[in-house]
Amino acid sequence: MSQIKEKAARYRNLMRDETFQELLNETREKLVDVFLTPSATIETINEAHTIVRALNEIENTLNAALDAEAVYDKHNS
Repeated sequence: MSQIKEKAARYRNLMRDETFQELLNETREKLVDVFLTPSATIETINEAHTIVRALNEIENTLNAALDAEAVYDKHNS
């Protein structure tokens, strides 16, 4: 199996993992609470924003591996 397909399989399993999804969702919820808290400082809001961007980048990386697999499959079918 190619490295592209192996990586996509690992990432797909991670994306389907309930514990991983729960972790992402709980983390996002906590960060949204920071945005909605009137007493939150600019530093706290900036930190929360940075973490949300990092979580989004993780998801983008996971999706990119699946996209790479789709391209690989199309070229090798």
